[in-house]
Amino acid sequence: MSWHQAENILIPLQLLLAMLGMGATLGLKEFLQVMRHPAGVGIGLGLQWIAVPLLGLLWGQLFALAPGWALGLVLVAVTPGGAFSNLLTFIARGHVPLSISVTLMATLSCVFTAPLLLRLMAAGCVPASFVFPVRPIIFEVTLYLLLPLALGMATYRYLRRYAATLSKLAIWTSLTLVLVIAGGALTTGRIEVAAFGWRPPLQILAFALVNHLLAAEVCHLLGRTDDETVALSIEVSVRNGGVGLLLLQFFFTGQPEQNHALYTILLYTGLQVWVPVPAIIRHRLGRSPLWLRAPRRAHQ
Repeated sequence: MSWHQAENILIPLQLLLAMLGMGATLGLKEFLQVMRHPAGVGIGLGLQWIAVPLLGLLWGQLFALAPGWALGLVLVAVTPGGAFSNLLTFIARGHVPLSISVTLMATLSCVFTAPLLLRLMAAGCVPASFVFPVRPIIFEVTLYLLLPLALGMATYRYLRRYAATLSKLAIWTSLTLVLVIAGGALTTGRIEVAAFGWRPPLQILAFALVNHLLAAEVCHLLGRTDDETVALSIEVSVRNGGVGLLLLQFFFTGQPEQNHALYTILLYTGLQVWVPVPAIIRHRLGRSPLWLRAPRRAHQ
């Protein structure tokens, strides 16, 4: 079995276990609370569909990126937040129901928002044959997010005595799979930094850092608690690389520019795991996820 085939098994399994484990710690009332105070979800979606795409567009213009590199950032920017953000928020002890709610709503709404943003941001690159892959997105949301989350929440509701054990087992297995997947990606040569020099990876890393830090500052300025701020800044930082790769197949087919865009998506997907780590550590220690800030921990 090739590593690519193994990834096709391990990545979905990791998502299933993560959502199952988090669901086993949550009740329906936590999500109802999010819906009763929807400002956090609104801010998260606004960051997803306005702030991040604008930053991606400005980044390409600021550094005068060639078409392939610019398209790669655009594809990163228009994709929804990835489900891995929920696991990172759980590890950070952030507002997990808010994180999951934004992930679900952003992923479902990307069926409409992503094609619109692509035509606005990359009009010259969108081919006439472009059709957004609706079915794979709906399948992913249902199978890898909704079903395991619902099963975990049902365990928490009806089999409370087993919920904590199930959560720990699923979460720790999920984290182990993350390490296996990351290690495999690094040793298969899918991302060869030396192939294009150091400028592209530095630009992509800088974009990821600025994206994360600006999101956290906006959340703080809008009065979000630290629990919400760490959840939303992680949600904005962690993009759904799988959706980006699905979209990439329509652009620059067989041309070198497609390799540049592919490199951008893969490298960002690898870096995004590490960018929120300082904020995660600070929040777990009871400090603000932003430097030199007093904590505001309670949910609003």
